[in-house]
Amino acid sequence: MSDILISALDLNERLKRVNPPRVLDASLPNSPIASFVPEDGCTLPGALEFDIERVFSDQSAPFPHTLPALDALQQACGQLGLSIDDEIVVFDNRGVFSAPRAYWLLTQAGFTNVRLLDGGLPGWLAQSLPVQQGYSEPTPLATPPVLKANPSVVSVDDVQANIAAPRFTLVDARSAGRFSGQAPEPRPEFPGGHVPGACNLPFGDVLENGYFKSAEEIARLLRDRGLSPADHVAFSCGSGITACILWVAAELAGFEHLSLFDGSWTAWVMSGRYQG
Repeated sequence: MSDILISALDLNERLKRVNPPRVLDASLPNSPIASFVPEDGCTLPGALEFDIERVFSDQSAPFPHTLPALDALQQACGQLGLSIDDEIVVFDNRGVFSAPRAYWLLTQAGFTNVRLLDGGLPGWLAQSLPVQQGYSEPTPLATPPVLKANPSVVSVDDVQANIAAPRFTLVDARSAGRFSGQAPEPRPEFPGGHVPGACNLPFGDVLENGYFKSAEEIARLLRDRGLSPADHVAFSCGSGITACILWVAAELAGFEHLSLFDGSWTAWVMSGRYQG
């Protein structure tokens, strides 16, 4: 298994150590895309809440889930007691859905030892492993960790410029119907469609029953879209969450030159660049 991913059984053994990993629950409630699993508030032993919607996003931004400013990210990580070299495992309650966003946020900020629980909470429960009700209380750091500005973000202007003078391939993680404009967006006021020149790889295609497919299968899916590990690839989705699933998948397949269109389709439409 790749160093990016950790299995439920492996994590369970690591949690028995004197210095266990920091476990972060990055579940994203109220999603219009995926059903909530489970409904009784259980989580992994020792899990801290990694609140993507209210803490680990810029509340002043016009788009949901926007990358927070560096100082805000440092403060949020400090409040969770996260040091830059901590062993960290992130997961969510849908198998693989929003935890890759937490993985992306932390690794791109400079955290050096972050892994993702493959299969998430459903996979943990399938192994009948111990759970707890509610989150554990964090122990804030006296001084927030010193992080780096995220180097991987591409903006609306970058994406616009890339249409005329391509520097990267934009891969859209939304469903084929949303990409083509034949299926509605979760936000009914938004049109469907895609950025000119983008290609489509629905995030569900790189997963199987809540787990990532093999690196070989993911590499084949990317090759089918004309991509190789040497290429510069940027990922997009509706608002920057499921694009991170493709980010992790690409890392598993050996891709290294990666970017993320953080505002994704929401930013593109709201910027006025969409032409239906």
